[in-house]
Amino acid sequence: MNRTNAVRSVLLALALLALAPAARAQQVELQPFIGYRFGGSFDIDAPQASGLEIRDARSYGFTVGLVLNASQQMDFLWSHQDTTLDVHGSIPGSGDTLSGFDVDNFQIEGSYIAGAANDRVRPFAAFGVGATRFGAPAGFSGSRTLLAFSIGGGARVSLGKALGLRFQGRWTPTFFGSDETIYCSSGSGCYATVSGDYVDQFEATAGMTVRF
Repeated sequence: MNRTNAVRSVLLALALLALAPAARAQQVELQPFIGYRFGGSFDIDAPQASGLEIRDARSYGFTVGLVLNASQQMDFLWSHQDTTLDVHGSIPGSGDTLSGFDVDNFQIEGSYIAGAANDRVRPFAAFGVGATRFGAPAGFSGSRTLLAFSIGGGARVSLGKALGLRFQGRWTPTFFGSDETIYCSSGSGCYATVSGDYVDQFEATAGMTVRF
């Protein structure tokens, strides 16, 4: 098992262990989703480049939710993005992009759902805390798993007692320490953040919900 899969497995296991005692007395909701993620850039200290920008790309993942009552829900979320880093400047031997870059978001989110339980469409707001893992590009080392938050909202559409649709937008800032080395390779050296305290991304997702 590689490091990325190990991190996912450990965080998922911890979330399920935390939710399991309460889940015995509550409904559980599962939502696989697809989406699209925007934004995110690093300011770096390197003579051959001035910054690295995460390219917009498709995302996918799932949530496992605990329905607390008609207006409140708690979710564990995993969202994955396979993408590349666009280089502002020139890294010798690497061209204008760094391929094989991936971003994983892990969040515990709490939601407040407006409206009545029997409404067909219900808006909601959500806030979460967790971690983001930035996987190193191909040929580089220095993957990082860092503290992250999420703020978002959207709408839930009922398709019956157990089925529904969920549409959500989410802003996820991930916090870096100053002058932190992030990616290194034998041919291009190491790069460090030099300004800004966080990397932020925006994501829009849609998927079907199933309640058990």
